[in-house]
Amino acid sequence: MTASTVFTPSPIANPPSIDGMLGDVKPSYIQQAIRTLQPIAQRSLGTIALAVALTAIASASIFIVIAEQELTPCATTFDRLLIAAIAFLTWSRFQSSLQSPTESKQAIGWRDRALFGLAGVSFAASLICSAWSLTQTSVANSALLNNMMPIFTTLGAWLFLKQQFSLRFVMGLGVAVGGVMAIGLQDLHISSQQIMGDAAALLAAVLLAAAILSIEQLRTRFSTPVIMAGVCLTGSLAIAPIVLLRWDSVLPCSWKSGLAVLALALVCQMIGHGLLTHSLKQFSSGLVSVSMLAIPVLSATMAMVLFAQQLSFMNWCAFLIVLAGIYLSISAAQADPINTQVILEE
Repeated sequence: MTASTVFTPSPIANPPSIDGMLGDVKPSYIQQAIRTLQPIAQRSLGTIALAVALTAIASASIFIVIAEQELTPCATTFDRLLIAAIAFLTWSRFQSSLQSPTESKQAIGWRDRALFGLAGVSFAASLICSAWSLTQTSVANSALLNNMMPIFTTLGAWLFLKQQFSLRFVMGLGVAVGGVMAIGLQDLHISSQQIMGDAAALLAAVLLAAAILSIEQLRTRFSTPVIMAGVCLTGSLAIAPIVLLRWDSVLPCSWKSGLAVLALALVCQMIGHGLLTHSLKQFSSGLVSVSMLAIPVLSATMAMVLFAQQLSFMNWCAFLIVLAGIYLSISAAQADPINTQVILEE
């Protein structure tokens, strides 16, 4: 009889681990899912931020009416920008404290300084021209000409930034602008005595377009609090000589107007224009400016709720036209993101 042999397997030098085997499987599915969902999530968050921004900016007309019962338009704009600049500077300092010294320090060249100056001065001048136009012309004329801003923004992006826009986007822009014109044409008055006010309202639209285009360029290098701190501080410094020469009072006389000024700075400027600047990370300046055509619709709806102002059937029809044009432009950007949408890295 032969002795039975017992088989003993030889040990493997480097046995594969379960984590190693799973590591080869995870990236192929998880990373692919992340790449697919990330643009959708960014676009959704950008859309929500833009909607909140437009709602906050639309409330500015209500707060301005309350604040200007005691303050001049220049003083109201100065207080609004100065308080917002302090808030954005605080936010920027807090944000930089959480970063490493190498990340927080960023060189600012002459081109950046020029863009900050152009954005701040243009934005402040736009606010003053818009407020002054209301004292020289009708509200309908001022609102109609102010809302020509998307045309100048799109034209400037095409001429100076070489951005391309699809035919569907341009059609949406035309429909939305036509709806805004339908709102203003109901009470439109043309008079030679109002020509200066009309020119100021049109100049306000051009200046706001220049500010948005400048901020879009700054958004490629700087964060939202840094940009808005620079814009608001530059704008307030530009207005300061006018306020001092006119001996305008910059301090509200009552808590009511004081709260209105704070709301203009924190709600309209910090939340509204801050989120508007943040949305330029996902959307082009042309698309953002077209979306701003919804502001008259939101303002009128707020006035109807708060002040019981009546809206006619034509108003509601015009509102629907504006919203249809905005939807057409946004859907065009989603269908052709390369030409009408700009995705930027933080």
